[in-house]
Amino acid sequence: MNVVINPGSGPVNEATEQNATDNMAVFTDDLLQRGIPVTTFTRRTAADYGQGRYAYEVLLNDGTSVEVQMPGLPVDRVRWLGAESQDIWDFPRLYVDDGSWIWYFALNCFEPDDAPSRHPNGTVEGGELYVFTRVTPGGGE
Repeated sequence: MNVVINPGSGPVNEATEQNATDNMAVFTDDLLQRGIPVTTFTRRTAADYGQGRYAYEVLLNDGTSVEVQMPGLPVDRVRWLGAESQDIWDFPRLYVDDGSWIWYFALNCFEPDDAPSRHPNGTVEGGELYVFTRVTPGGGE
């Protein structure tokens, strides 16, 4: 029996700072698409976790700042949005203010706690319940 806790939380091999910066541009655009008032994001090298994640500070219109540790892989290898063609087990986690999240759920971290669309478990209204399993060759999970 294998047990995996927080898949995607390990080192991110082949990462680059440029990919992480490009990813942050897409991430902040996703936030803006959700109506989250992002002002800017700033690179914070001294706060890097290392191992392929790069630190950025996201500044919101109300003056709130949030730290995001962004994996430095190309965006299509980081931006999990739940598409049928995407296997969540293959995507690295982002860290938002030290919490570990896959991209789609990391976006939810920017929703205010009292937002009407927010559920106590952190999902957003209308979202589907996700159950993640990976079947390994030989029939085990």
